Amino acid sequence: MRADRRFGERFDTFYLVLVVLLTAPFGVDSSDVLAREAAGILGEKTAWAMPWYSVEGEEPGPVVFLTGGVHGNEPAGSYAAEQIRHWPIKAGRLIVVPRVNTLGLTAVTRWFPPLEEDKNQRDLNRNFPTIDRELPQSPVAVALWELVERQNPDFVIDLHEGFDFHISNPKSVGSSVIFTNSVRRASLAEKMLTAVNATVDDEERRFEMLSRSGAAKGSLVRACTDRLKIDSFILETTYKDQSVSLRARQHRLMVSTLLLELGLIDHDCADVVTAQGESAGVDVAIYDSAGASSKGIANLSRLLGRSDGISVVRIGPSDINVKVLKPFEVVLFPGGSGSKQGRAIGEEGREVVRDFVKRGNGVVGICAGAFLCSSHYDWSLRVINTAVFNKTIDIPGVGRKSMWYRGTAQNVQMELEGAALSILGKSGDVMVRYQNGPVISAGKATDLPMYTPLAWFRSEVSKYEPQKGTMINTPAIVVADFGKGRVLSVSPHPEATPGLESIIVNGVRWAAGHATLSED
Repeated sequence: MRADRRFGERFDTFYLVLVVLLTAPFGVDSSDVLAREAAGILGEKTAWAMPWYSVEGEEPGPVVFLTGGVHGNEPAGSYAAEQIRHWPIKAGRLIVVPRVNTLGLTAVTRWFPPLEEDKNQRDLNRNFPTIDRELPQSPVAVALWELVERQNPDFVIDLHEGFDFHISNPKSVGSSVIFTNSVRRASLAEKMLTAVNATVDDEERRFEMLSRSGAAKGSLVRACTDRLKIDSFILETTYKDQSVSLRARQHRLMVSTLLLELGLIDHDCADVVTAQGESAGVDVAIYDSAGASSKGIANLSRLLGRSDGISVVRIGPSDINVKVLKPFEVVLFPGGSGSKQGRAIGEEGREVVRDFVKRGNGVVGICAGAFLCSSHYDWSLRVINTAVFNKTIDIPGVGRKSMWYRGTAQNVQMELEGAALSILGKSGDVMVRYQNGPVISAGKATDLPMYTPLAWFRSEVSKYEPQKGTMINTPAIVVADFGKGRVLSVSPHPEATPGLESIIVNGVRWAAGHATLSED
């Protein structure tokens, strides 16, 4: 061990007291949840507890230490790190801390919330040792730094995000690889840049190498480079106008390239996003890219992610392939724009989804996703035999208007069939949020079976005269078989209606072939 790695022997009692003072008011003990498959938990029984994972290969090799979520408003790094910890390591060892700033990620803030008013310590990525400061600051930095020293890695990778693309806005470090220059680091960085830039078509969004000044003073990567002499990198994506799934994929591409070069893995793992073995629950892939409502994605991710036995991963068009979808049981398409979703996925992606369901899996479409699931459009998935009321009509004094648009969100009356009880856990009359979901009828596809209605609209929303009377008594929620799989098409938004959220949770479980129902 190097002489300057003796922090564990000099752990200052002041920090132990500080940890207790900062975390006691929260009264949160998440260690039982965090402990699953974790090698250990830093800050166990505190509000900021963070699990860490260690995956060891069968052959000797370098040790790589990977972190995500140091800044709570940069979620893609945490998403990617959580995915990367499932990779099949063949040699050496991979250590992953996916959620360094657990409280910041929950609050969606850059800072460490308990120290938010302390400008000197609230930024965890300025809390690590510097040339002038021997000890780390803040309890989180203390715990993480001690783990780094104890594990003695050969490489440290910290996943971050910038607010803009550095290549077009030098005020941001977004879309870059940051490191203190050396021949070895520059060679590795160049390989990572080549891999990720091969997927970037827009010249104004390409990744760049930033090595002149290196990482910021007080950052984890700068401290590891200067104090511990470890080859360290910050991998930055950009959250401006880009989905979480895309940014997480870019992180995975760069890390996969590095681990291949170092010999930890023996094949590209950029398409590995979750555990590849048997799952005890339901693994759901939520589409989060073009045409998907960010608010709806966040709502569904929270709802399903907090449900027992359900895990959620966000995917984009590049992730809709056989390798990525293999471990999942359900693909969910949320509200937004069905046409934009269908066209972003493309015919090849739509065929992948169809094959995914045919083989015995499920697909759930909500509002825009229900448009997408239909057999009505050239961009549809054609997994359920539904036609959509979507005429374009000349409205006197207004002009030509498409009938799918019925105005702002409103609550409408919906009646759930008795058959819905065993699938959705609800029956009877309810009021549900509606926002321009499809008004459907039987489709004309001869190669698809007839759907089964589980719920009906008993009131309607209309903006133009020709729409009046066209929504009442039409199916609101329908199900159907597709090959060996199941399709659930939901026109309204139960997930955004207090008291009806379990309809979507239960519907997802049904689509996956699981029968256990949730209660509100």
